[in-house]
This record gives sequence, structure tokens and C-alpha cells, in this order.
Amino acid sequence: MKVSEVSIYGNKYRIRSELDEGFLKEAAKLVEDGMRDIEKNYKILTTSKIAIMAAFNLAAEYLKLKKEVVFLETKLDEIEKKISFAEG
Repeated sequence: MKVSEVSIYGNKYRIRSELDEGFLKEAAKLVEDGMRDIEKNYKILTTSKIAIMAAFNLAAEYLKLKKEVVFLETKLDEIEKKISFAEG
């Protein structure tokens, strides 16, 4: 496992992971952007509340995308069955 350094919301973190450093920096940027967006729209929040809201937004987006994947997999299965039926 390698150690990569990422920066989020003015703090540096050393992340021990087998994931690619570019991937980790991209994930850190998503968190950073989410926190900055919340900071801009809700100026009275503390850093911990901003972090929790950013985590919540990312979790909600993940669940939404996960449901879309299940929906698309179901549609793909239906299409494959129709093609298989049409081919005999």
C-alpha cells in the first residue's frame, strides 16, 4: 500500500491506499468542491457541519447513481432477452 497526500479544505491528509494517486486527488477535489459549495451557500456553518453536509450530499449522489445503474442493468437485461428471442 502506498501513501498519497491530498488537500481538502485547507488541510493536508496522508492517505494509505492501493488506489491510484490521481484517483485519490480527484476524490479529494470532489469533497473540496462540495465543501466550498456548501460554505458559499450556508455561511454560518462550522467546518464540521460543512464536512457532514458535504458527506451527506456525496452519499445521496452515490445512492442516486447506484439506483440508476440498477435501472439501466435491468433495461439492458430486457433488451438482451428481446434480442435473444428475436434471434430465435
